[in-house]
Amino acid sequence: MFDIITDSASNLTEDLAVQYNIKIVSYVCNMDGVSYMCYEPGRDDEKDGKFFYDKLREDADVTTSLLSPGTLMEVFEQSLEQGRDVLFVAMSSGLTGTYQSALIAKEELEDKYPDNKCVIVDSLAASLGEGFMAIEASKLRDKGMSLSETAEWIDNNKLKMRHIFTVDNLKYLRKGGRISASASLVGNVLGIKPILYATDLGKIELYKTVRGRKKSLSALIDDYRQYCDFANNPIVGIAHCDCKEDALHLENEIKIITPDATIINRVYDRCSGTHVGPGAICLFYMGKDRGY
Repeated sequence: MFDIITDSASNLTEDLAVQYNIKIVSYVCNMDGVSYMCYEPGRDDEKDGKFFYDKLREDADVTTSLLSPGTLMEVFEQSLEQGRDVLFVAMSSGLTGTYQSALIAKEELEDKYPDNKCVIVDSLAASLGEGFMAIEASKLRDKGMSLSETAEWIDNNKLKMRHIFTVDNLKYLRKGGRISASASLVGNVLGIKPILYATDLGKIELYKTVRGRKKSLSALIDDYRQYCDFANNPIVGIAHCDCKEDALHLENEIKIITPDATIINRVYDRCSGTHVGPGAICLFYMGKDRGY
């Protein structure tokens, strides 16, 4: 057996973390000079999300930072010192340096724990796209797959995890350097809503633009209808930045298309939410690939 660890950008709830026996390392966000944990057991995520995104609407100064090698070493060592191997599922290296921090932490611990393995996987994903990779790893572990086999499965399947989303305002993505200069030229033209996606490099790019919120939500549903891998019973993620009614609308539409789909619908975690902003909503699901 081995321990599965992921960072809080995976957007997993405490219940999911317990159900699938996944350890979560929390990012820290700083809001107007005060530090907050992005993940805390026992916290009311909906209530916290409302507070957080209202603060962003009020133009609070919010920043996030990557997980340091030292922080990850402490977490990995809790497993290694008990003789347990580690699989760390990291947020996309195209969005943050946490994957590199994890590689440094692994290297620092190799000599101290030569009989144990620490495998670092770049999910090339974020939010529930990353979280679903950790959940699938847990399912494979429960079926008896080895650490190396599980890591290989993630590497072979992670680019099938599609991320398609829309935002109300591109300023948050621009501020965090999450979109290219060309994509940011869309700006905030009146009524124009960008549709964005995660690339094979785990970066965010502009796919197209539509006019109005209703059409932007329809674009997410159309993407799901066209690209979902319906051969397998789909697991679908919806993450929203305090736009619960829109998220419920998406959930209902998904249920019409795939009544047996497992749907996880929740508020965006603070780490990712900081960079997409209030009103953002994202759909995560497995397709054949991430292409168009």
